[in-house]
Amino acid sequence: MYAQSTIIRVPMGMMPEMRRLIEQDYLPNVQLRPGFVAAYLLEQEDDEDYAELITMWASQAAAEEFAQTGSLEASPRMLVALLPGTRVQRQGYRVRVHTEEPTYARTR
Repeated sequence: MYAQSTIIRVPMGMMPEMRRLIEQDYLPNVQLRPGFVAAYLLEQEDDEDYAELITMWASQAAAEEFAQTGSLEASPRMLVALLPGTRVQRQGYRVRVHTEEPTYARTR
């Protein structure tokens, strides 16, 4: 598995708009791509203008293939273009260890 972390810093008070853009514009495009697994938007508790978007992919190749489409939707640049003043920084990570809730616990 492969994870991408996108650090997002928005202009003061604009996190609700950024959340809307991610939910309605960005993630619907990402979810359609082969190899997409999951996405999580983490909003910092003590700094409401800072968030981290984690996207999980089946492999690094799947994430890179999506990024190489060249489309604005394939890039955090889309978020910057739609909400001027936003800063983003992306990093990629190989997921070496992970765990999930046991199947029996999900039925409760």
